[in-house]
Amino acid sequence: MEMGETEERALIRETREELDCDATIIRKLGDFRAKAVFDDAELILSTYLMALHGTPVISDPELEEFRFIDKNYERQGILLPASIKDHVLPYCIKEGLLQW
Repeated sequence: MEMGETEERALIRETREELDCDATIIRKLGDFRAKAVFDDAELILSTYLMALHGTPVISDPELEEFRFIDKNYERQGILLPASIKDHVLPYCIKEGLLQW
């Protein structure tokens, strides 16, 4: 986040900068805690449900790809960080946000 920027403003700005589309925040899903991938640090993943406006296109050279996934993502060889696989996806399923 930039100085004085809220989480929500940073999310909208980053979406615009990295995916070249606008977004509307529907609601915050929560803050999910998990161990970092490369060390023992704990990370907090602030997660939001958003509506994208326009077609997302990578506009940040640091990003290699993005994709929409379905419940068969593991069979398709897609690896997700534990924070998403073990916390965010189960929460979304429990809340009825994903029909998996």
